[in-house]
Amino acid sequence: MLMKRILLTGASGFLGGNFCHLYSNQFEIHAIYASHTIASKNVKAYQLDITDEVSLNTYFQKIKPDAVIHLAAYSDPNQCELHPEISEKINIEASENLALLCKEAKIPMLFSSTDLVFDGKNAPYSEADIPAPVNVYGLHKSIAEHSIHDIYPQATICRLPLMFGAPFGYKPNYLQQIIKKLASGEQLNLFTDEYRSMASARDVCAGLILCMENQGQIFHLGGDVRISRYDFGKMVCEVFGFDKNLLLKSKQKDVKMPAARPKDVSMNNVKAKGIGWEPGAIKGELRSIKKEMAQSGK
Repeated sequence: MLMKRILLTGASGFLGGNFCHLYSNQFEIHAIYASHTIASKNVKAYQLDITDEVSLNTYFQKIKPDAVIHLAAYSDPNQCELHPEISEKINIEASENLALLCKEAKIPMLFSSTDLVFDGKNAPYSEADIPAPVNVYGLHKSIAEHSIHDIYPQATICRLPLMFGAPFGYKPNYLQQIIKKLASGEQLNLFTDEYRSMASARDVCAGLILCMENQGQIFHLGGDVRISRYDFGKMVCEVFGFDKNLLLKSKQKDVKMPAARPKDVSMNNVKAKGIGWEPGAIKGELRSIKKEMAQSGK
């Protein structure tokens, strides 16, 4: 399937920003953002509250997309826990509305979900494993998955891991947060007992394109390695030349937060690799990101 005109939600976020940067010359991207403008060239941007059903429908009919990649989310687990009504509107209701529009238009839809739909007790998780979220964010993403499937069975669902990458999008990603602190000589506490199957945003974006061509399925776009936040921090130090002694080991129980945190939501990516997805090794991706940041002056 050749996609020409993509309606992309969440375009000013980290993953959306990377997608625009990587694919604006390959696709005609019509990017929706909530409040932060989009700097990517060759992208047609629209400021829109996706929870406004009437406005969303108006823009959809105006753009007439060939496909929708729905990345917009209220994605901070702690904020979702504190403001579940906002999470419900953005993560569930807006997603359902988009599914209805895609169904009526008979076009591909990809919904970005999360590894946090799982409870962290039986990793690594495959697409066949039943979600059991431990926080509101994971719960609302899981509900959205089911609703979208019921509304539009041809929609594709991609569960995404903790990601890292170059600083495209308005919000600093996990890697940039680490770099900022270590570059200033600050000590950094990182969990040794929380595991994710981390992947670069560049690899995940490539995976989204592949998965879109396989409609009506669920895919896990996690990297090949189960890794703790602390061990990822050590890799960042090695690649970027920071002092490893600035990294301090901590446990989940040491940090009190509104949202519960699963211990291990690493994912099995065999299905995604079966359609041609090949995530890069973490250190190799970090080296590429370092080079790209140097070239762009970021």
